Amino acid sequence: MSLGMPIAIALGLATTFGMLAGGYDLILIPQNMVSSVKSIELTAIPFFILAAALMNQLGITRKIFDFAEALVGSLRGGLAQANVVAGFIFSGISGAAVADAAALAAISTKEMPKVGYKREFAAATVLAVSTLGPIIPPSIMMVVYAITANVSIARLFVAGIMPGVLIAALLMLLIYCLTRFGFTPSPAPTPFSWGRLGRTTAGALLALFAPLVIMRGMASGWATPTEAGVLAVVYALFVGMVQRNLSFKAVTDSLQETVEATALILYVIAISSGLSYIFVAEGTAAHLADLMTRMSVGPISFLLIANLLLLVLGCLVETLPAMLLAVPLLLPTALAGGVDPTHFGVLVIFNLLIGYMHPPMGIGLFILMAIARVEFLPLVKATIPFLAVLMVALALLTFVPQITLWLPNLLLPMPGR
Repeated sequence: MSLGMPIAIALGLATTFGMLAGGYDLILIPQNMVSSVKSIELTAIPFFILAAALMNQLGITRKIFDFAEALVGSLRGGLAQANVVAGFIFSGISGAAVADAAALAAISTKEMPKVGYKREFAAATVLAVSTLGPIIPPSIMMVVYAITANVSIARLFVAGIMPGVLIAALLMLLIYCLTRFGFTPSPAPTPFSWGRLGRTTAGALLALFAPLVIMRGMASGWATPTEAGVLAVVYALFVGMVQRNLSFKAVTDSLQETVEATALILYVIAISSGLSYIFVAEGTAAHLADLMTRMSVGPISFLLIANLLLLVLGCLVETLPAMLLAVPLLLPTALAGGVDPTHFGVLVIFNLLIGYMHPPMGIGLFILMAIARVEFLPLVKATIPFLAVLMVALALLTFVPQITLWLPNLLLPMPGR
């Protein structure tokens, strides 16, 4: 990867050389690749991607943003605050940080500089807000983790709600402080208007119901995560028909985007399965767990070590491959140390999301550089306060597991609890 080779190919070569060095039959590579993507739960991924693509194509994202601006535009840093609210809502539809970043950046990085915000601050705000995408359900990363770790997808989805609220609240507090005390230029807050809020709410009402429909279906047991993905697509098409802006081109463009994104995700999952097989067959994960046990590392100490490893990994490798590499190694040790796998899953995902906006390899940085047309160093400098706040959120989630576990234990308790 340091030579610029695509990650999927690098993983494939590492798996091949590992198999050859260990004396394994290379037929195990295609066998593991096929078996790893046969899970019915993975079909949730293309449906959530398609739902988010349809929402973008049909202009629903813009309506969500207008509603958020009318709701919180009267606060200090109103337009930046609107990004957080809009990102929180859209995260309940898209399930992916990249989708959130692209959707919000197309609006915010054009509108915010017009009223006095620095372009790099606008880009950094969008980047930080997009980390909510895989935390707030539905989440593609949660689907992949749940299958890899053999935990309930629905329980993991519910576990992301309170951490998402915490992260959003801390981001809004940061934006208020940065704009209130003059650390970044911002326009005066716009007066609150009930009339405008009413108009934007009416325009976005159907879109605002989408996350509720998805979560209600899963939390109540009416729908599996895959069925909830289908429901999200049907609901997006329904909204498009009601608003009379559903077109053949919007559907075909959304389908093309879905096929390309799904193919990439599933290929990375497939090729990573061979490397995971080597970790298991060679006993790497078991050796690591045994080492931690002999060192008498407690749950909190283990989580601190895991956080450090995952933060470094997230800075160097894209989120999904990084998770597929880390989980088979770290999860057995986490379970041996009494760490709840649902809590650990949220921590793994959030750690890697911080890496998603951290140099040198944070893919989010390059996405925002392209969309917002900002230079690398100014954007990195603008992200520093946001990274600091996200690290505070990570510490709270690490040391206070009930933030993550309270809601799933209430709504979807595990047997014996």
